[in-house]
Amino acid sequence: MVKALVGFALAGMLVANGASAKEPKADVQILELVQMFPGHWDNSAQVQAEVAKGAPPHEALVLDIVPIEAIMLGDNVFYVQESVAGDPNRVLGQKIVMFGVVKGKIVQTDFALNEPHRWRNGQNNPDLFKGIMIQDVHSIKGCSLRWKRAESGNFEGENEARTCHNRVVGVGVAAIDLKAELGPTEYATAEQAVDKAGHPMTPPRSDPFYRFRRLSRDAD
Repeated sequence: MVKALVGFALAGMLVANGASAKEPKADVQILELVQMFPGHWDNSAQVQAEVAKGAPPHEALVLDIVPIEAIMLGDNVFYVQESVAGDPNRVLGQKIVMFGVVKGKIVQTDFALNEPHRWRNGQNNPDLFKGIMIQDVHSIKGCSLRWKRAESGNFEGENEARTCHNRVVGVGVAAIDLKAELGPTEYATAEQAVDKAGHPMTPPRSDPFYRFRRLSRDAD
């Protein structure tokens, strides 16, 4: 918490002439970002608003994100579990997320778990991950997000779609454009298959983002 407060303080410091605020460097900004990331999140407010408007709703999801001590992987490491809202037994995804500073930029690297069932519901027992080894995961190559602070004061992340590929239903293997937004109480993610020119290969939604709100600081 002390480190996070230092980050907030530096964010508000003025340059010597007092004319503008000096943006803190990535190694300071990352302290703020990793304080915002964990929690118990869901997108129920988004789904309810879409239903009220008569628009096709996003799937109702829950994200549980907890910091973990995984010394074999690095610092600023988190376990992320995605499940269907109202049915925690329907787990849709699990991954390890790590944040670091590379060449002055905040970079998010995602790792897939080689034996997902072994770590299922790990948000309820973060100590489980103290024994995680490098051979227990594999990095999702080419899909790293690079984060920066937006004019709003929140953080925005995006990847390089030309280096990120995955299999998409009805399309086959395609480049994947990833975007994310993170603020004190909201976390949004978007994923879109695109062609070489960067154009969507599937019909885009009016709002491509899943917009999650934090329900609590701790995963439930």
